[in-house]
Formats: sequence, structure tokens, C-alpha cells
Amino acid sequence: MSEQVKKPSGGYSYHVTDEQIENYRKLPPEERLRWLEEAQEFMYKALSKEKWEILQKFRRGEI
Repeated sequence: MSEQVKKPSGGYSYHVTDEQIENYRKLPPEERLRWLEEAQEFMYKALSKEKWEILQKFRRGEI
């Protein structure tokens, strides 16, 4: 990827390859949703309420 990507001032960012996007695109919608739900449930259970709130602020770019 030769384009320069402007990084946000807060929150977070990450890079995904074209191959990763293509592999994800091939998944049935039900499997995509299941993966997202499982990841969300894991994060919610793994973090204390305080850390969850910090994570949400980080995602919004507030910290």
C-alpha cells in the first residue's frame, strides 16, 4: 500500500492486508457476526468495569 494514511490523534488504528480482507470477505455473514460477538464477549468478561470504561474512552479518542 503506497498511500499515506493519516493517523487519528486519539483512539487506535491498525493495518489489515488485502489478503486478510479477502479471507474475511469470503466468510458467511453468520460466521463474521459470531466472531465479532465472541470477541466482544471475551473483552467484556476479561476487563474490570474501570478498564472497560477506559477502553471505551480510548476508542472514542478521548484519551
